[in-house]
Amino acid sequence: MVSATRVLYEDMRTFPRKRCKWKGILKFEDTHRPCVVEDIGVGGCRVAVNTKDLELKSRIVIEIESQKLRFHGEIRWTKNEEAGVEFLYMD
Repeated sequence: MVSATRVLYEDMRTFPRKRCKWKGILKFEDTHRPCVVEDIGVGGCRVAVNTKDLELKSRIVIEIESQKLRFHGEIRWTKNEEAGVEFLYMD
């Protein structure tokens, strides 16, 4: 169930998000950890991932082989086993 706070926050976004369940790899420093992109938009995404050692402003790369995508981004928030990522660029 989606909380009212989350709904209000999502309504304030500059770019809307689309729900998805894309399996990928989140690369941070020397570690590669499996992740699932839960939702995605022009400016960023929300991922389900082991957030151990991920700090705000950490630079990361997310690779989604099934979609042939690779995003370079920055961690904006973490909560439990989820993280918000702002996209910097893609290649």
